[in-house]
Amino acid sequence: MKEEELYLGLLEHDERAYQQVMQDYTKLLWAIAASVLNDKNRFSAMDIEEVVSDVFIRLWQYPEKFNPSKGSLKSYLTVMAKSLAINKYRQNQKKNVLQLIDNQEAKEQAIALAEEDWSELYSAIQLLEEPFKEIIIRRFFYEEKPKEIRQRMKLSSKEVDNFLYRGKQKLKRILGDREYLKEV
Repeated sequence: MKEEELYLGLLEHDERAYQQVMQDYTKLLWAIAASVLNDKNRFSAMDIEEVVSDVFIRLWQYPEKFNPSKGSLKSYLTVMAKSLAINKYRQNQKKNVLQLIDNQEAKEQAIALAEEDWSELYSAIQLLEEPFKEIIIRRFFYEEKPKEIRQRMKLSSKEVDNFLYRGKQKLKRILGDREYLKEV
């Protein structure tokens, strides 16, 4: 079919004309959409396919928007594909920015909560008697290994392990079953 016949067929919603347009331009539109929506930008083949489908759906719904006097059907479809791909890219960028903002807010909330947890834990540790208090502080606040604690406090490995275990049990009784105590 000639372009003029295709245009008249599209205006009349002739399925053969529409199928001809799809057959002639799918690969071209796919390449145009893929140039914007590529793997590097974290888009999949489904995203590209969606853009190409949207071009054909719009052509089917609004064939009168194509004006042959302004240019060829090929240029009309390629401009539409490029435009839809760019819009999809921008929407994805906005979504990524909003996710980053949400993630940042979640991080700030987690940090604030963690600071409260550590503060509460530290206050509870202050209630312990020695050497529980010193061993727990060295282990969890200064992040010393049990071997280092043993050497600094001149205790046996067994003693350090026992003090750590019993100290954690005492903290659980003081603080209850807090989520952050599972990490300690």
